[in-house]
Amino acid sequence: MLLAGSSACNFARLEFVALLLLLFIGCSGAYLNLFISQSQVKKLLGLNAELYYVREGIINTYAMNFTVPVAANIDDLEFTWQSLAGKPLAYSMMLDYDMRGVPGYGSGQLALLPPKVNVSSRGLVPINQQVFAIRLPCSGLESAEIKLSLKLNVTAPAESKYKDTVLVFKRNKICMKGIRTQSKNDSVRFEAGPLANGNGAFYIAATCACALILVVVSVASVLYIRNSKARSQHPRKSLTCCSYSAAGTGGLAGSSVLVKMDNRPGSANSGSYATIADLEPLYARPCGSRASYYAASHVTHLSQSTDPCEKARALAVSRAALHCRSVVQEGTFGKVYRGSLSHVGREQEVIIKTVTDIATAYQASLLVVEGSQLAGLVHGNVVALAAACLEDTCPMLAYVCSPCDLNLKIYLTDGQHHPVTRDLVNVAVQVARATAFLHGRGILHRDIATRNCLVDSGTLRTRLADSALARDLFPQDYHCLGDNESRAVGWMALETLQHGQYSTASDAWSFGVFLWELATMGQQPYVEVNPFELMIYLRDGYRLSQPRPCPDELFAVMAVCWLGPARDRPSMPQLLAYLQEFYDALGGFI
Repeated sequence: MLLAGSSACNFARLEFVALLLLLFIGCSGAYLNLFISQSQVKKLLGLNAELYYVREGIINTYAMNFTVPVAANIDDLEFTWQSLAGKPLAYSMMLDYDMRGVPGYGSGQLALLPPKVNVSSRGLVPINQQVFAIRLPCSGLESAEIKLSLKLNVTAPAESKYKDTVLVFKRNKICMKGIRTQSKNDSVRFEAGPLANGNGAFYIAATCACALILVVVSVASVLYIRNSKARSQHPRKSLTCCSYSAAGTGGLAGSSVLVKMDNRPGSANSGSYATIADLEPLYARPCGSRASYYAASHVTHLSQSTDPCEKARALAVSRAALHCRSVVQEGTFGKVYRGSLSHVGREQEVIIKTVTDIATAYQASLLVVEGSQLAGLVHGNVVALAAACLEDTCPMLAYVCSPCDLNLKIYLTDGQHHPVTRDLVNVAVQVARATAFLHGRGILHRDIATRNCLVDSGTLRTRLADSALARDLFPQDYHCLGDNESRAVGWMALETLQHGQYSTASDAWSFGVFLWELATMGQQPYVEVNPFELMIYLRDGYRLSQPRPCPDELFAVMAVCWLGPARDRPSMPQLLAYLQEFYDALGGFI
C-alpha cells in the first residue's frame, strides 16, 4: 500500500523488533532434530533432497500440514531423529489408521495388513542420529487408499522452558489389487507392536505451546518437496492438465510453498530445481552447448540518466485533449480511466492514469516519475507514455491502448479467461522481448510483474508497462520494510533485498517470478512468508516451488532466474531465445 507518512512503517519497525525478541527467546535451547533422509525422499517423491520436519528444535509447520502419498510398491517409511539436549528424551508414539469404509473391511479381505514398527510405543530419542521405521504391507487383495497418522510426543528436558513437542505425520498409503509388495529393507527388525491402532481414534494435543510455535515457525526452514504427479490435498481451483495444456482458471494448493535450492559451487542438481545444465537436452542449439550458451550471462548495471519529468514535459498536452470515459481501476490515491486522446487532429484510444484529490504532492510527483520511465520508446511490446497533462496538482498520463486491453494480473485472476500453456508462454515471450529491448537501451525496469503489463484479451498481444500507481492499485504486492518506501518484495532479487542492488540480473529474477505468476494464473508469490523474513528464506536457498500443471521446461527457466549469484543468471536475450524455442516446440502438440 502507498503510505502517506511514516506511522505504518514505524509500527512495522516495532513489530519487527518484537518479532526478533520473540525469536531470540524461542530459538535458544533447541532439543530435537527429525527428518527423512535423502534416500527416503528419493524413494517417496523421486527427488534428491532431505526433508526436515524439525530442525534445531524449530518445527516446519508447512511440511507437517501436507499428506504425503505412499505408492503401492513402497512398504517402508523411515524417519531419522536425534536428541539435542545432551541426553536421551522420552517419547510416546501412536500409529493411527482408519479402516472404516475401506473395501474388504469386516470381510477379511483387507487392503492393508497390520502395520509393523521397529520401536516401542514409549522409549527414548537417542542423542546420536538413528532411524526408526514403519512397515505398511499391502495384501494385494483389494485396491484402496488408507489414511494414516503417526503421532509423536517428545518430552522436553526438565530444565527447559519449552513444553513437550507434539508432531502428527500424515500419510496416504495406496494399495492396489494384485500387488503385494515385499519390502527389501530387512536391516531392522519389525514387530506388530502396541503403537499400531486401527480403530480410527485420533488424539490431538492442541494446547502445546501454540503461541511460541507460531512465532518460531514464521522463520523456520520451509521445505515441502513437490511431486508433480501427486494429487493436491487441498486444491484451490480445479485444473485440467493434458500434455502441455494449462487449461483451467487457477493454480493449486501449496503452489507457493517453498523448496530449497542447492547453490553450492559445482552442484549438478538443485534439490527439486533444474539448473542451467538441465536445459541443455531440451532443444539442441546448432552452435555449441546450450549450457555454455546460457551460462554466458553478462550482468550489466544500468541506469537512466535522462530526467523523467523532462520526458513528461516533452509530451505535454492540454487538459482538453484528454477525455476520461470510464474508471478501469481505482485505489486510495490513484485512478485508471479508459478514455481518448485528441492531439494534432487525431483521436486515439488511451488508458489514463491520474491521482485522486486526497493524494499528496509526493504521490503526484511519483506518478510522473514512474510514468515517464518508458517515455520515448517505440516497441510493439512496450507501453510507452503517449501524452502528459501537468497543468495542476493532479497530473494525467495517457498510454495508447486497444479496446480489449486489460491489466494482465486482472486478466489472469478474473476467472473469465482460460489460456492454455502455449498462450502463457506466448505472453512470456513478448514480455521477455520487451525487457531485452529495454536492457539494450540501457534501461532497467525494476518491477517486472503481471500487474505492470497490458494484454489484449482477444489477440493476447502483451506489452510491458511502467509501474506508475501499481503500489496503490495492487497494495497486496507491496510492503514497507521500515524505511517508508513500499517495495514489491516478492519480486525482488536476493541482492536487491540485501544491498539495494539493481541490474539486468535482478530484472531476470523478477521475470522468473512473473513466469511463476503466469503458471499459477496470477497467484500471490510467497503468500505464506512474512515479508520481513523473505530475505532470510532466499538467503538460505529457498525458492518458490513448481506449480501444477507447469511443464518442467518452463519451471527450469524460472529456476535459473533465481540462482543466487547474479552472474549465473541468464540474460534477457538468452531467456527470450529459450522461451521462443519452447513456444515453437509447443506448437507441435496442438
